[in-house]
Amino acid sequence: MNPRKLPMNKILLLIATIGFSITHVWADQPVNSNTVKNVEFDGDYYPSTTIGKYGVILLSGSGGGKLDETAKRIADMGYPVLTLAYFYEDTKVGNLPTSLEMIPLEYFDAPKAWLMDRAETRKDGVIILGVSKGAELSLVLASHDQDYKGVIAVSPSSVVWAGISPDSSSSQSPVSSWSIDGKGVPFIPLKSRDALKKAGLYKLHHLFAASIGNADNVEDALIKVENINSPTLLISSSDDFVWSSNEMASFICSKMNAGDKKLCTHTNFKNGSHTMRMGQTFKSGEILEGQIADVTTEIFKFLKETNE
Repeated sequence: MNPRKLPMNKILLLIATIGFSITHVWADQPVNSNTVKNVEFDGDYYPSTTIGKYGVILLSGSGGGKLDETAKRIADMGYPVLTLAYFYEDTKVGNLPTSLEMIPLEYFDAPKAWLMDRAETRKDGVIILGVSKGAELSLVLASHDQDYKGVIAVSPSSVVWAGISPDSSSSQSPVSSWSIDGKGVPFIPLKSRDALKKAGLYKLHHLFAASIGNADNVEDALIKVENINSPTLLISSSDDFVWSSNEMASFICSKMNAGDKKLCTHTNFKNGSHTMRMGQTFKSGEILEGQIADVTTEIFKFLKETNE
């Protein structure tokens, strides 16, 4: 199959499928989860063996669904995790949308409150961890809500982007990825790919670079990260094939650390990928190597420090 002929939403789904390797294969020494019942959200909960730590809300990227393998890995570190779905690509599950468009920020209030109400978790807030579009979402949520006591954003964006429509082959989504009170959060529209293809620019990072380079509303679309008052870890790659996460992460930290603030830490991996293999199948006690080992070390250190 020629990837140049795939619509953008299918390319993003392919990236999410390959990069995240979202599977439901249980580990050799499984960390048991419970699908949360009788609630107005779709999540799987992985409790930890310790008490008194911040619960972690885990958000997937453009592939939708839940990141169970990543959740098991974090729970194995000793931190309770709620991996949360906020849409499913092309699949109707409950009341969740089938496209990443106008996702209401209000949806995340209930899972946050549910996680804070667990007997084993801290009551004053949660930590949020997102990958790619989930990283963008994590920063947006934390900029609006002080209950997020820590933010981990893997391959983050400094701006809000347009949503991803079910079929973006004919036209890009005309609406934001996120909404508040039914109104779209200001966003960068995505350019038509036809002109880019004619210029020989087929890769996703060409699309995002051209879109932000030609936008006249960048200031409005910037995520208000200066409103985040919690420790924030940004993880990026110099080889990001979707968007310039390294440059955007540096920009985010410069805004967050202005003045006397030192809340933001940015770790860049020169040879990493956009997803940093976050969805690699979990096996308790496994000796990790490469990108996932590097990212896991950074996340563990951040969680430990944020809970002290």
